[in-house]
Amino acid sequence: MNKRLFPIIFIIGIVFAMYMLSQHSVNSLSDAPLVLHTTSPQIVMFGTPSCKYCQQARAFFAKHQLNYIEYDIETNDEQRKMFDLLGGRGTPLIIINKELLHGFDESAVRSAL
Repeated sequence: MNKRLFPIIFIIGIVFAMYMLSQHSVNSLSDAPLVLHTTSPQIVMFGTPSCKYCQQARAFFAKHQLNYIEYDIETNDEQRKMFDLLGGRGTPLIIINKELLHGFDESAVRSAL
């Protein structure tokens, strides 16, 4: 193989591998039925429009017809301050019945509900 061609092929391979990993990092939602511990859970989510984990949380809430309040921490300084005071490290920060969840983990959300 040509020595000049090897670095180009190597870089293309790395970019392709990173792309494939990013595509598989978003898990699909479970089809398991949702069991609620309270009749109408109070759900608040701090997120951003571009966050893929926020998108997963929105999809989960929509799939199970759960009402929630969402705060956009990119566009609202007051909401960003609340996010920071709650110890937000990344998005989404979800509060379900006073339980704080950092990030979207479907099993943790199901347990909190």
